[in-house]
Amino acid sequence: MRTFALIVIPALLLAACGGPSPQAVAPSSAPAAAAQPAPLNSPVALKVWDGSSTIQAPLYIAMDRGYLREQGLDVEPVPIAGALDAQVPALATGQLDVGGGGFLPALFNAVGRGVPVYITAIGALHTPGRSQLIVARKDLIESGQLASYADLQGKVFARPAPLGIATIAFEKALQLGGLTPADVTYLDVQQPEALAALANQKADLAYTSEPFGTQAINQGIALKWREMADLVPNHVAAIWVYGTKLTAEQPELGRRFMVAFLRGMRDYEDAFGKNKDRAAIVSILTRHTPIKDPALYDKMQVIAEPAAGDFPMDTLQEDYDWLKARGAIQEPAPELSQVVDTRFVQYALQQLGPYQ
Repeated sequence: MRTFALIVIPALLLAACGGPSPQAVAPSSAPAAAAQPAPLNSPVALKVWDGSSTIQAPLYIAMDRGYLREQGLDVEPVPIAGALDAQVPALATGQLDVGGGGFLPALFNAVGRGVPVYITAIGALHTPGRSQLIVARKDLIESGQLASYADLQGKVFARPAPLGIATIAFEKALQLGGLTPADVTYLDVQQPEALAALANQKADLAYTSEPFGTQAINQGIALKWREMADLVPNHVAAIWVYGTKLTAEQPELGRRFMVAFLRGMRDYEDAFGKNKDRAAIVSILTRHTPIKDPALYDKMQVIAEPAAGDFPMDTLQEDYDWLKARGAIQEPAPELSQVVDTRFVQYALQQLGPYQ
């Protein structure tokens, strides 16, 4: 699985935890009972990360269509800018119940200290035709200067963070060209700045999520060079994480949230994978994300979300090993299996049945 951004925050995390961290509750893969839960006396409030992107589509759909209310949950979206590492202290202290984003070392470092914060669902996958893009300057592609992987020699690659899926994918491209990371220059900037860097010829290629990739192409700044699935097929683009409240204190709420969330994800995949009820789903997304033009959804390469509850552990293990090899995961380092908790997705699948 893949999607990272990196900032290791052990000192910040310890401060947020207010001293010694609690004992971790080991995740379990044992299936939960399929019986319907008893109604709650009143809606329970949950604070959920809101990054205002299509990655959060299942959350927005579940909110708009009442799936969360049906589960007795009153969700408060909490806007948090930046990567998942910025959410870990809030997840650890109960200030945030559900977070998400990239597959980050901060998560492993928290669990290594006994904080019960776990990966509970996969948010998005790089699948062929449904993955994020690596774009390159239009002039370089049209002139044939990027005809092969070997042509990456001496180029400047814009990425959002040093340790993440963008770097993993680009390193694979370098290997295919017989090159090493020393043969290129990296420019670490967020995606709006990456587009400006392409336009100003400060960067030659850039990793982009939507709508930035499509915008760069529509503005004549860049062309599609590769999609991420060409280099990291079926790797994770985003994860969802539960904090202390849902993993250790009130797992029943975590089960309820996952049922509603997975229903929202299935509606999303019905819309973009099967063209079913698409206009209604696009309408929801235009209300909750910065992508306000419905027509843009027809131009974008909308990323895939695993509505069947997939957990591609092989690719997650690759990413874990990649991070650990670069010293980003601190000792005592938990194993990947100690950070992934599939109980909640398994419960939701029992309630909803398999997704076709």
